[in-house]
Amino acid sequence: MGVGVAMAFDLISFIVGVAAGALTGALAGVLHSLERTADLQEQLRKIKREIAEIRILVLGSENPGKPRLDKLDHDLEEIHEEIRRMYRATTG
Repeated sequence: MGVGVAMAFDLISFIVGVAAGALTGALAGVLHSLERTADLQEQLRKIKREIAEIRILVLGSENPGKPRLDKLDHDLEEIHEEIRRMYRATTG
């Protein structure tokens, strides 16, 4: 009877270890995804800041590049909104 109990304990320990490893792996994957999303958001913020600086320069003069700058700003805002949705879906 002592051997059977020891084997059952070993089996339970093994199953718990595998489950803990799987949980750790899943949490690491979620963390990596969140880090990547945060990196994308930071890059996007930097680009939007640069566009704002360029916009200040463009507003002072008639420039044919202004509509392209407006479209770029709009596209970046859409990307940023998509990243926000991805982040909410990951954390929610």
